[in-house]
Amino acid sequence: MARRAVTPWGVVLLLLLGACSSDSGTDSSADGASAESACVDDGEPFEGETQLFIEYNATDDDTGVHGLVGSDGTRDVCLRKPDGTRMIVLDTVEQFRDLGISDFFFESREPPADEYSVADVEADFPAGKYRISGIGFDGTPRVGTALFTHDIPAAPVINSPELAEEENAADVVLPAAGVVVGWEPVTTTLDGAPLTVTGYEVILTQVEHGDPNGQSRPVYDVHLPADRTELAVVDGFLLPDTVYELEVLVLEESGNQTISLGFFTTAS
Repeated sequence: MARRAVTPWGVVLLLLLGACSSDSGTDSSADGASAESACVDDGEPFEGETQLFIEYNATDDDTGVHGLVGSDGTRDVCLRKPDGTRMIVLDTVEQFRDLGISDFFFESREPPADEYSVADVEADFPAGKYRISGIGFDGTPRVGTALFTHDIPAAPVINSPELAEEENAADVVLPAAGVVVGWEPVTTTLDGAPLTVTGYEVILTQVEHGDPNGQSRPVYDVHLPADRTELAVVDGFLLPDTVYELEVLVLEESGNQTISLGFFTTAS
């Protein structure tokens, strides 16, 4: 799935996660005292958002947990479960200790359901307030919380345009202009409970592109209010004779999101 490339700060985070402590508090980093100090209970709030949420891909039937920490520069970060169990301790080294890390996003793996199901996610990540803390680049303790719920939206049903699996994208040919994406409103969770939807997101991604790093891959990404069920794709984005991935996401109030997707080809 081509939905989200890991941001540069996300790459930094993944590289630095080798310096982690276990639940018992044993620290494998070169600077154990600094990593320990990240798990503070009091301090100034983070300048940006702190989030932990579930992303469920209904089409591929896979699930992952994503997180976000917004800061003007943090050198150490600690993520703890509602019961205080440590899940991640990030300890920067060398130049990043003075520079700090700002606004980083991370994703777990997204294994298929037969390997790691939604029930497994809910068992491993209990609902509640997760504590995110750290030490700013200037030495100031930072604290925040992320409300994590099991309210996973039901899958959005895409009713236009017609879509196919990637290997059959050539079977669905659409004009390169005048494409309108439509979907059914989502009102419940996966298990049928009432749901508070905050919005939808529509993403069109050009499957093949010439940038070896992927940073200039053509992507059309629009967030829409919760009462919308249609989006006209701006003329000029779609190229002729090109394969695209189309995703519709529904987002609920705690940040959890569910994706439905498919593929099509534009006419020559």
